[in-house]
Amino acid sequence: MVERQNRRQRALIITLVIICILLVTVYSRESKDGLFHRLQRFSLDIVSPLQKGMSKVLSPVKDGIGYLTDLGDAKSERDRLKEEVESLQDVVDELEEMKLENKTLTKMIAVKESRPDLEYLVVDVIGANPDVWEQTIQIGAGYSNGLQEYMAVLSEDGSLIGRITLCTSEVSLVQLITDERSSVGAMLQNNAEMGVVKGEGRGGVRLELLNQDAEVETGDVVVTSGLGGTCPAGIPVGTITEISERRADLSVGIVISPRASLTRLDRVMVVTSPLPRTAPIKAEEGG
Repeated sequence: MVERQNRRQRALIITLVIICILLVTVYSRESKDGLFHRLQRFSLDIVSPLQKGMSKVLSPVKDGIGYLTDLGDAKSERDRLKEEVESLQDVVDELEEMKLENKTLTKMIAVKESRPDLEYLVVDVIGANPDVWEQTIQIGAGYSNGLQEYMAVLSEDGSLIGRITLCTSEVSLVQLITDERSSVGAMLQNNAEMGVVKGEGRGGVRLELLNQDAEVETGDVVVTSGLGGTCPAGIPVGTITEISERRADLSVGIVISPRASLTRLDRVMVVTSPLPRTAPIKAEEGG
């Protein structure tokens, strides 16, 4: 039974092949007006409109598929470009940080070159006291780094910001010149009139001159005098911004704007030599 079906299939295939060969032979030998050529043109005339119609119907589908494909490619390209932008932004941020670091180091080098008589230790600021009544910062160095109490602390541009009041092995507490307990021997740069710079809290600093009749004007520069033995002489403190009438204690009210940005301290310079000789001047209560 199976063998008979196989013979029939082979016979059918052979017959179809012979018919195809005959048709191809006849088609190739007949003229353009022959039967098979006319049938070919007739079928094209019938099928062509159908193909055009189907093409119009399927065109939106084709365009949609193309759009989805392009959309996927665009999304991949967007993600790639986004990664490149983020990578480039990291490079820009790193370069900006290096630029600021170089600017800071340049200032510190200039300070060291301008004061070869002093030795410094550059230290990072690691904290600040949030209490407005106690103007202090913490720095990341202490006894193990050669620091000790009463050493003067400067900003990156060499301006006085305060003195160390407490040392541990690895950390030191710096009392800022704005602290109410802070008093530093000072003088006017233009005429060397002596006085004391005192903190008033909340960022305020004032100058009390020993000579109440001394000539003083707004814009005058105040520097350390070296008296008291804790701060070397000639370190910039700030500029006089206000001169008021005599106060209740008969002293002239002289307000100083600190030269250092005391609220933006990232790195400081501690004067390690010469060593402080005595304890700092004590600020008078309420003075």
